[in-house]
Amino acid sequence: MKKVRSMVLGFLFALSLLLLGPAQAQDLKLRGEFEGGKLYQAGKFTVVESRGNYRQMGRQYGKLMRNQLQEFYQASINDLFIKKYGLKYEDMKEAAHLIFDLYPERFKAIVYGMAETSGMDQDKLIILDSFMPLVMLEGLPYCTGMAAWGDYTNGEPLVFGRNWDFGPLVKDFGRFLTLVIFNPNDGSVPTASFGYVGGIAINNGMNKAGLFIENNEGVISGGRIYYDNRQNVQLMELAFLLDSSTLQQMDTALHSYRTVFPIILNVASKNVAYSYECATFDTKRRSGVNDGLLVATNHFVDPSWGIALPATEPEDKTLTRRKNLLAQGEKHQGKFNAKTMMEVFDTTIPEGGPTWPLETHHTTYQIVAVPEQLKLWLKAPGYADWTEVDLEELFD
Repeated sequence: MKKVRSMVLGFLFALSLLLLGPAQAQDLKLRGEFEGGKLYQAGKFTVVESRGNYRQMGRQYGKLMRNQLQEFYQASINDLFIKKYGLKYEDMKEAAHLIFDLYPERFKAIVYGMAETSGMDQDKLIILDSFMPLVMLEGLPYCTGMAAWGDYTNGEPLVFGRNWDFGPLVKDFGRFLTLVIFNPNDGSVPTASFGYVGGIAINNGMNKAGLFIENNEGVISGGRIYYDNRQNVQLMELAFLLDSSTLQQMDTALHSYRTVFPIILNVASKNVAYSYECATFDTKRRSGVNDGLLVATNHFVDPSWGIALPATEPEDKTLTRRKNLLAQGEKHQGKFNAKTMMEVFDTTIPEGGPTWPLETHHTTYQIVAVPEQLKLWLKAPGYADWTEVDLEELFD
């Protein structure tokens, strides 16, 4: 009798999983729909799922995120940059157009669509898209990336950890962090990006083919050089994801691109990761340590550059963060998975990790990605703890 009861309970449990789907699907709460697009809540993070052509996706984004777009513009552009820092609207508009006017038409169409449904003037949306260049008036972001695979995961799927570090300027903007899903109908690869609402250009993302990309600034190695006649590197990251279904395609795209300023682009597929150290005149692809551990902070590491390491530790602690993560890699060799990577990125710099102590407000948000499983874990220290999102449910 006990055996029969056990079999029945087991069958009912299995049936419930089939009917209800993964546990994460229950956590992704539907908040709204518009013209085929959907708005979800994942813990404290907002998720927008859009589909169709680029203007249609912009219309869905604009309508579903109408309130957040207006609130973020008020908090960041009006209250912060205009009232606190004394920037003039016309100057920001002119600067934002210098970037936006060079966008390919498909990406402009997203903003055109947003303007039709968001209740916001198109120029204000273009300024909001330039939020990241504006915040860099205070300084450059400090970023960290780490990938583990092969022997470091004991054959389990590759896992990537990433910190986007900035500072107190954005410490109150956690509620505006948004995961945006683009499902284009033009044959492009469905793509997810994570950042502040209204931003078309991205700093990190993953596509349905299991390709992940994130950026770290590399000015300390490549110099303070900027070209205003080249395409915005953050926008190109979105293009790389939409246009690449294989790592080989993305590798070719990265080697064909010349960046506007020195940057480090870290890319992972389902089973390998590379760091592309991009100066304004050349790009070098760097492999991981022992073919299974990749660590990147904010300085070039490839010896063929012939660049000496900084003689003293820079303010961004790029040397210490790299040293700490290499040590963490060896400490956890053979044990890396998403949980382990989150534990590593929960470790502060003084404790031997990559993350700035909470009171500094430097570590703004964090991502752990498993490309093979199309899963992300998102965190904004001081605002939201690690939150899992299954992208497979959101990609067409």
